[in-house]
Amino acid sequence: MALKLSNLVRKVTDPLEAQLLGNHYFSLQQYLSYRNKWAALQKSFSYRLAAPAVETQPEIIFFLYSKACERMLMPLLLNLLQRSEVRQQVRLSVVLLENIHRLRLSAANSAALAAANCPVQSDYFSLVRACSQPQNKLVVMCLDHRSKQAYHRCGVETADKLRQCGVKTLSIQHGGTRRDSVVDLSTAASDTVLVWGQRVHRQLINQYDVDPQRLRLVGNPLHDRLAQLNPAQAKAKLLACYPKLRSQLADKSVILLATTLQAEYADQPDEQRLYREYVSHLYRSVDFSKYLLIVKMHPLDSLTPNLYQMLIPDDAAASIVVVEPSLTELDVYSLLSIADLLITRASTVAEEALIMQRRVIAFDLKPNGPAKGYQHLEEYGSYTTVYQHPTDQLKKAIAAALDNPQPQSQPLDTVADLTYRLDGQSTTRAADALLAEVGWLSPPLAAVQVAT
Repeated sequence: MALKLSNLVRKVTDPLEAQLLGNHYFSLQQYLSYRNKWAALQKSFSYRLAAPAVETQPEIIFFLYSKACERMLMPLLLNLLQRSEVRQQVRLSVVLLENIHRLRLSAANSAALAAANCPVQSDYFSLVRACSQPQNKLVVMCLDHRSKQAYHRCGVETADKLRQCGVKTLSIQHGGTRRDSVVDLSTAASDTVLVWGQRVHRQLINQYDVDPQRLRLVGNPLHDRLAQLNPAQAKAKLLACYPKLRSQLADKSVILLATTLQAEYADQPDEQRLYREYVSHLYRSVDFSKYLLIVKMHPLDSLTPNLYQMLIPDDAAASIVVVEPSLTELDVYSLLSIADLLITRASTVAEEALIMQRRVIAFDLKPNGPAKGYQHLEEYGSYTTVYQHPTDQLKKAIAAALDNPQPQSQPLDTVADLTYRLDGQSTTRAADALLAEVGWLSPPLAAVQVAT
C-alpha cells in the first residue's frame, strides 16, 4: 500500500520537479529522498539567482551509485586525495546516490573520505554546477553501458545529459575478458573509457570499432595488490581464523573454490537444485586425504541457507573451510596467494589466478553453461574446462593439476593481455588519466597507449 501511494505521488511530483528545475533537471531526481529533492530545488534556484563567478579551477566529480562504482573508483579518488599538489590545484568531490542500487559505502571508505575532508553530496548539484560551467570539468562513473540499459540507465542518461552541456565524462572497465563483457564495454556512454589490458583494448578497436582516441590503457587498479601479496601473511591470517588447519596446510595441497551460487543458473527451471548438484559433485570429486578445500563465498551468496556448509560430507568436514563474505581479512586475492589450484565457473577470479600463475579449473554442469564465456582463457597458462559428465572428469582434472602437473605453457603474455602491467602502478596511471582530461597533466604522462 505504501509503495503504491509513493508511486502515485511521484507521478504527480516528477513532472512538476522537471518543470521547476528546467535545464538543471537530471533523471537522477527521481531517486532522491524527499529531503534531498527539496535541497536540490533550493540549490538550483539559489544558483540561478546568484550569478556565480567564473570558475577556473579544474574539477573532478566522482559519481557513485553502485558497489561497482565504489570498488573501481574509490582507489582512484583516494590516490588523488593523497597527493597534496593535486588537492591544492584540482577540486575533488563525490556525488553519492544511495537509492539507485542500494549503495552503502564501506566503513573504511567512509572513514577515508571523512579524514581527507572530501565533500560528499547526497544530491547531484555538483553535476548541475558542472553543466553551467563545463570548462575543465570531468565526471567519473561506472556502469554506463547502453547495452545494459535496465541496470545502467542512470549512468547512460547522466553521461548523455552531461555531454549535451559540454561536460567531459569518463568511465572504467569493471568486467573481465568474457565476450559479453567486452560487447557491453563497447557501448559505454562516456567520452573516455579506462581499459585494463591489451586483449580488451585490441578487441574494442578491431572487433567493435571503438575509436581508439576514447580509450586509455592503464591496467586494473584492483590488481595493484597482486604485486604486494605476502603468502606467509595470508597463511598466518588463515590459521588465526581456523587454527585446526595447521597440520593440513603442512601436508596437503590447497584448492580454492571461488564461484557463486546465485544468478548463474537463473535461466534454468530449477536454479537451486542445480547449485546443490554443483556443490555436491565438486565435494565428491575432491580427494580429501590429499587436498584441503577452502571455499570463498561470493558477497551475494546466501547465508540462510548456506549450501556450501549444508552439503559438506561428514567424512570431509575437517578438510573443508567455508570463508564467509564478512571475513574481509581473508579476501580472494590473499587466498589465491596460498592456493595451488583454483576451481571456479565463470568469474574474473580465473583471470587473476592466471595472472598469479595459478592453475585453474573451470567447472560447470553442462557445456552450454556460463563457463563457456571464459573458454578463451585456455589460451593462457594452465586453464581447463570440465563438466559434470563424465562423472570422474573433475576428479581426473584435479589430479592432473596437482599430482602430476605439466610445465605451464604461456604462448601469450598473460599479464599484458589481462591487466597491462603488474607493477603496482595501475591506480596511479588511471588517476593520471583523469588529471589529463581536466588539463592538469599532459596526455603522454597520463596514460599509456599501445599500437593496435
